[in-house]
Amino acid sequence: MSVCSFQYLVEPLPNVALNKETVQSSTWSGTEYWASKAVDGCRNGEVPQGCCTHTSPTEGSPCWHIDLLGLHEVTAVTIIIRGGCTAYRLIGAQISIGNSLDQNGIKNSMCGTVKSLGSSPTHTSQCNSMEGRYITVFIPGPKKTLTMCEVEVFASLSGMVLMQLKLQILYERLMC
Repeated sequence: MSVCSFQYLVEPLPNVALNKETVQSSTWSGTEYWASKAVDGCRNGEVPQGCCTHTSPTEGSPCWHIDLLGLHEVTAVTIIIRGGCTAYRLIGAQISIGNSLDQNGIKNSMCGTVKSLGSSPTHTSQCNSMEGRYITVFIPGPKKTLTMCEVEVFASLSGMVLMQLKLQILYERLMC
């Protein structure tokens, strides 16, 4: 009788947001702080580096969303925060995940809320494998400004991880 030992290597999930289609509710007039700046791979939080988004400062409930172009199981969403004295603007931001863009996606399931920032230049919300195609970041309330320097979405295609695991187990059984 032979005994097989199984060893599984788990690779980190990829950032599936990189260079995907994005939209934000407004762009600060006369600037280049477009929605796509949040998924261009530039993690620098300094505004002069040109890596950040920025909505109009007088907008009510500004929002930003990304289309992942397919259903994903989202494990975490990380936001790289703008440096300097304006990081506080992100407090209260809500992150939702789902398959609808009704009301800009803000009615989709909630992954997390930015409650505090501390001294870290990032905020990560753990989403526990929530499924969805769209990720929305919005700040409810009047006269809010949404500015982010990168949004990273760590996810796998829905069902893909389970299928890979089943194939690996099948392969290991056949090899014993």
